[in-house]
Amino acid sequence: MRTLLLLPVLLSVTACKKERVAVTIDGVSATVPGDFVPMDPERVETLREAAQAADPSVEVSMVGRKPPDAPMPWMYLQRTAVRPSMMKPLQASKVIEGTLAELKLALKESDLETVSSTTSVIGDSHEACFVTKSGKNQKVLNHTCLRLWIGAESKRVHTISVVCLSSDTAPEECQRVLDSRVVTVSGALPLDKLLEP
Repeated sequence: MRTLLLLPVLLSVTACKKERVAVTIDGVSATVPGDFVPMDPERVETLREAAQAADPSVEVSMVGRKPPDAPMPWMYLQRTAVRPSMMKPLQASKVIEGTLAELKLALKESDLETVSSTTSVIGDSHEACFVTKSGKNQKVLNHTCLRLWIGAESKRVHTISVVCLSSDTAPEECQRVLDSRVVTVSGALPLDKLLEP
């Protein structure tokens, strides 16, 4: 009987020690199990188009990975840069806070239910992490961490996202992906500096 009780523990320890590899785009990396494969180009293109739907001028780069033989969990890293729409000069922190407020409003107005969320200020950037689930499909969790800053030279809002989708019964791998993220913020406008329209 004791052997049977130890089996789940041994399996979970083995799963945690499985070889992991880094997935990277400019400014962000996260690790996934070594057997994960690149996401289908069609899915990447669909995600890219969704990111550009609100503003076709947004710059998007993206890379994703998924298990070779299962629909979930799958993850992607995304980097975007978009020019903020402003009527008057604003502090960089206010522009970022406004961007996050728009995101929260969009989440509230969609059919997504927020399971958990946190926000923090890190250097000259803000970070927001949240877990959501869809009203249509309560069994899928979307785990996302965003880092936002204003480019001192570009004058754009730069966003780096680490996104992972899991089933509601097995969120552990997505948590490992998010916990492994390493974000490098470069060329950020100090939060207390004014950004001109």
